[in-house]
Amino acid sequence: MNHEKVFQMDFGKIYGLLLDKAVRKGRTGEEVDEVICWLTGYSAEQLEQSRAASVCYGDFFRSAPQLNPNRTLIKGVICGVRVEEVEDPFMREVRYLDKLIDELAKGKPMDKILRGQGETAMWVCPRCGRSFQNKEQSHYCGKPPATIEEYIAAQPEEAREYLRQVNEAIKGSIPEAVEKISWSMPTYWKGRNLIQFAASKRHVGLYPGPEAVEAFAGRLTEYKTSKGTIQLPYSKPLPLELIAEIAKWCEENRALDGKGRA
Repeated sequence: MNHEKVFQMDFGKIYGLLLDKAVRKGRTGEEVDEVICWLTGYSAEQLEQSRAASVCYGDFFRSAPQLNPNRTLIKGVICGVRVEEVEDPFMREVRYLDKLIDELAKGKPMDKILRGQGETAMWVCPRCGRSFQNKEQSHYCGKPPATIEEYIAAQPEEAREYLRQVNEAIKGSIPEAVEKISWSMPTYWKGRNLIQFAASKRHVGLYPGPEAVEAFAGRLTEYKTSKGTIQLPYSKPLPLELIAEIAKWCEENRALDGKGRA
C-alpha cells in the first residue's frame, strides 16, 4: 500500500466509507462518531467541521486534539495486518481506527470497543501520563520538538550519535529539501514528505516509503524491513552511503513535479 496516498485522501470520503461499513451491519452514525471522537479527542462539532473542510486524512490525525492513550489496547488483525505490530506511526493510527470500525460492524458492544474503564494499558509514563503497551516504552514526553536538532537532543544518549549521522547523511544528499517535524518525527519535505527517521529502543527507524524499500531491496538484505520501513540497529555501523542514496532516490521519485503532481 502507498501510505502517502492514504494520508492525502479526503477525510470526508474516508468517513463515508467507514460509516457505510458500520451502517450496513445495523450500527448508527452516532456510534461511528463516538468511536472516532474517543480515538482522536475531537468533539462531535470538530469532527463535523473536519468532514466539511476537505481535510486530508493525514492532517486529520496530525491535528487530533488528544489521541486516546488507551488506543494501545487495540489489538488484532485488520486488512491482513496485526495492528499492534504496525511500525509506521502514521499507519498505526489509521489501522487503530480501521480496527475499531471493524469491531463496530461485527456487533461488538461499545464499552468493549472503547476499551472501558476496567481495562488498563500495561504501563503509564509517570512524566506525561500517556499509556503504552510495553513497560518503559520509548516515546517523547512534554512539548513536541520544533526542529530535528531538538528531536535528537531529546532522545536517549545512546541513540543521539546514530540519529545525528543519519540526519547528516540525508541532509548532505538532499540539501534543498525542507527540514521539519511531522508526526513527531524528523522529516525531509519537498512538496510532500520525502523521507523520515525516528529513534526506537534498539534501532533507528528509517521511513522512505514502500517504493524505496522495494527499489533497494537487494542492498537491504542484512536489515529488517517492512512496508516503507528500514530498521538500522544500534549494534551495527550505519550504512551512511546507502542512506544518502535512498534519500536522493526519494527526492527524485517522490517530489512533486513542476505542475504540482506527484
